[in-house]
Amino acid sequence: MPIAKAAVILFAILPTRGYFRPSHAVNVRFVTGSSVLDQKAVQTGFHTANLLGKFTSPPAHSVILANGQPAFHVYTMSGKPLTARPESGAIPPGNVVDISRFFPQVKKTGTYIITWKRANPVVLETLNNPGFSPADFKNIPPQQWSALPAHQKKLIRMQFQPCVYHLVPLQYARIKTSKGIINLKFWYNVAPHTVANFIRLAQERFYNGSNFHRIIKGFMIQGGDSLSNIPGRAGTGGPGYAVVQEFNSRPMNRGVIAMARTQQVDSAGSQFFIMQNDTPSLDGQYTGFGRTIKGLRVVDKIAATPVRGPNGTVVGPKPKIISVRILPATAALYGIKQQP
Repeated sequence: MPIAKAAVILFAILPTRGYFRPSHAVNVRFVTGSSVLDQKAVQTGFHTANLLGKFTSPPAHSVILANGQPAFHVYTMSGKPLTARPESGAIPPGNVVDISRFFPQVKKTGTYIITWKRANPVVLETLNNPGFSPADFKNIPPQQWSALPAHQKKLIRMQFQPCVYHLVPLQYARIKTSKGIINLKFWYNVAPHTVANFIRLAQERFYNGSNFHRIIKGFMIQGGDSLSNIPGRAGTGGPGYAVVQEFNSRPMNRGVIAMARTQQVDSAGSQFFIMQNDTPSLDGQYTGFGRTIKGLRVVDKIAATPVRGPNGTVVGPKPKIISVRILPATAALYGIKQQP
């Protein structure tokens, strides 16, 4: 007689929507499930609207403790836990909770990770409009700022306040190449729009079947071109649009993935490159948006591909990008020591 397998309880944090305006509650729903289909549903249809009916609400005390403290936690991307503000009163139906009620700190510009039991963590991005980040505010010359009247200062401060809250699953990328596997984790906190663009293209299978078309040994390997399989056109393709640059202070070291671009800073689209060696001369000149966590030897194998000329044109068969998969990540993968 076969032995019955114990049911596996799946925990999930599901935002009620992907984007929230600053005036809205940042609502997420805490749910449980018990099947492989449920796990796949979380990966393919993240927001609650796509998943209602597939999950059940756990007991309220598994989300909010009797003393009003949350059973879930919020961290900065550096792994620092935020201090919760306890809340009293009844828990809303369906365990829908406004994260900002317990952690008002998330209303400030930044990137945060929400964890709960064994659920796939959720990234909360509190975003400003491009060009209106806290760093941009600090760049206003002090003499110019002090000369402004009070009402203008108030208006300018409002421009530099967060404009939206965005919730996404914490994920990593697995690039399957003809030379092996490369795993990458993302820098959500320094290049959120670039990360979102790469994830979307990967999930839509844009990269599958393309090549690494430009390789300079000791420097980097470049791929992600929609025209990389067409003779004479490799290096000229893209998704048909460009994304705003998100240059940042992360050094362009070995294993970093960054967006390729033309001389125009806002010209990146789909092409990316992975650094084989540290290259300080590129620091602050390209949008780095993640780094390799497994597969540096694969990068080295690809970098050994024969090329022609100093620009790294591949002379024979190009190393193939078989697929790029976006997979759920644990908090530990991002260096966060999760509280019990």
